Amino acid sequence: MVDPVRFVNYEDMLKVIHEPEKVIIDVRNPDEIESTGKIPSSINIPLNTVSDTLASMPDDEFLKQYQRAKPSASDELIFYCKSGRRSQEALDKALKLGFSNSKSYLGSWEDWSSKQK
Repeated sequence: MVDPVRFVNYEDMLKVIHEPEKVIIDVRNPDEIESTGKIPSSINIPLNTVSDTLASMPDDEFLKQYQRAKPSASDELIFYCKSGRRSQEALDKALKLGFSNSKSYLGSWEDWSSKQK
């Protein structure tokens, strides 16, 4: 069952791309992003590195790599991928790490790109 508190839609995303305190994380592989593009203001943390990056990457290294402060456990994280499966997996990982305000963009890139035309 989908918990509405844990998911955002296209209209929500249109707002959060202008809210720098929200952390939008694209969990696709870099080559996927190169071929399709990305949601504005998002950073790329591939799914297989989400846990390590959020749990143990030093703050200064995160800032250097992503040009933004490393999120704290109370920050709102919004994950997306191509269709929503990997973002759900990333959401589960973040919640287990204590990032209690994490969410997933249900339609992910497929929804975003279809509505941006």
